[in-house]
Amino acid sequence: SGDSMAPMDASAASRGGYVQQVDDDERRPKPSAPVVPKGQPPESRKSSYDKKTVRTGNLLIARTVTTDPSYMQEHPPTVISGSITMLKGNKLYLLLAIVPFAFASEYLEWGASVIFVLSCLAILPLAGLLGDATEQVALHTNETLGGLLNATFGNATELIVAIFALQKGLLGVVQVSLLGSILSNTLLVLGCSCIAGGLTAAQVKFNQVAAQANTTLLQIAILGLVVPTMMESVGQLSVHGTVDLLLSRTISCALLVLYLFYVYFQLFTHRAIFEADSKDSEEEEEEAEEVLLTLGASLGWLGGATVLIAFISEFLTGAIDEAAIEFGLSETFVGFVILPIIGNAAEHSTAIVMAAKGKMDLSFGVALGSSTQIALFVIPLLVLLGWAIDQPLDLYFGVYETVIVFLSTLIVSQVVADGETNWLEGIMLIFAYLIICLSFFFYHSAQE
Repeated sequence: SGDSMAPMDASAASRGGYVQQVDDDERRPKPSAPVVPKGQPPESRKSSYDKKTVRTGNLLIARTVTTDPSYMQEHPPTVISGSITMLKGNKLYLLLAIVPFAFASEYLEWGASVIFVLSCLAILPLAGLLGDATEQVALHTNETLGGLLNATFGNATELIVAIFALQKGLLGVVQVSLLGSILSNTLLVLGCSCIAGGLTAAQVKFNQVAAQANTTLLQIAILGLVVPTMMESVGQLSVHGTVDLLLSRTISCALLVLYLFYVYFQLFTHRAIFEADSKDSEEEEEEAEEVLLTLGASLGWLGGATVLIAFISEFLTGAIDEAAIEFGLSETFVGFVILPIIGNAAEHSTAIVMAAKGKMDLSFGVALGSSTQIALFVIPLLVLLGWAIDQPLDLYFGVYETVIVFLSTLIVSQVVADGETNWLEGIMLIFAYLIICLSFFFYHSAQE
């Protein structure tokens, strides 16, 4: 009977008989995620790909990063190959070739105008490199630590340039450059983002909760500038006097505390609210972010970019006075228009590209989040640093400058109030920025 059963077994196998399970297992393609029994609870079904949330540009906006642990173990990133891949990913890094010439112009004394131009061009790629290095470090950390890293290095370029200008006593340049950074983000970048997004759809929506949180915090920070300005206008204090400096430093401490609450609100208590729209966009198009560098290499690039920016910033601020005279520009215009665009160029391009792809949450998060961080963190920190190095930097930024910034924040708050935008609102914001820039071309501060 055994001999007669063998053909039946082969026949049964060909028809899917009792050996079907073995053959199917051999022929079945291997799934990308482990198969979970039907009785197993849904929360235990994990993909073979680990997903982690990394916050870039702004703490309020999260992006899901997908990595394959098995692939990472078999193909660990190397310093050379990862660095080459990172540098090839952005054409802006071609300008890194100018960095040696910027150093040469300073030490060979090529003239203030040449030093200024080369330093500006050298900072462009270094600022982008600093952002990419921060993002690579964040990929090796958890979500909270990654958010804190971006909170610290998000506006590092502006902070470094301002510190060197502060050391040289260029208080007016420090003040107008910070105000220029706020307005370039809220008017120029936000306007370009609205136009880029409006070309893809008649009305584009964004995370209204995140946008309103940023604009409200920005208005409160500007209130910290309005108070000393109004008190000086009614004769209650003198600029750089005892009362002025005491009031400015006290308000700066209060704004820094508010900034800590702002970070805690985003990363801990209300994280889900700000990630809601981000998760919806991931369902439409999920981008895989590759870990290009090891943690050590990422920290190396981060430290190297920071050091280079520090040197270039010293060259830049040292040449501002003479270069402004040679170009026929006022220090106010250089600080308000040129320096903010140079320091934020990489971040600005990211916001506009994201808007063109329909990712308005990320775009608005970069633009508004950067402005809020400057107003709540960078400005108060510089006031306290000025106190430490005996530079009388205060929150009196001038009546004209303060009024312009306050009115601009009101315009932006109206644009983001309804949670959607279009190309016309973008054009409005850009024209507002152009009008302000034109006025600063003819404006000379009292210090000048």
